[in-house]
Amino acid sequence: MLSLEEFLRRLKEGRYGEFSRDDIRRFRETLEKNVSESAHVKGAEMGIPEEEVYRVVEENVLEIRGTFERVFGWL
Repeated sequence: MLSLEEFLRRLKEGRYGEFSRDDIRRFRETLEKNVSESAHVKGAEMGIPEEEVYRVVEENVLEIRGTFERVFGWL
């Protein structure tokens, strides 16, 4: 299992083919959306207050964006 950062570094190196900035941005946006949706579903299943779910989602989205910025230098 690769970390997100390692996966992105390999992506940047071209190991998975060529992708445009727009492709990579769409991938990041999709990843953020999936994280958010999963957290809301799991939070509802576990009875976690919505405010807590939003806080966790925000932390995760910021971590994802930070990783993309470290690897690519842009969002």
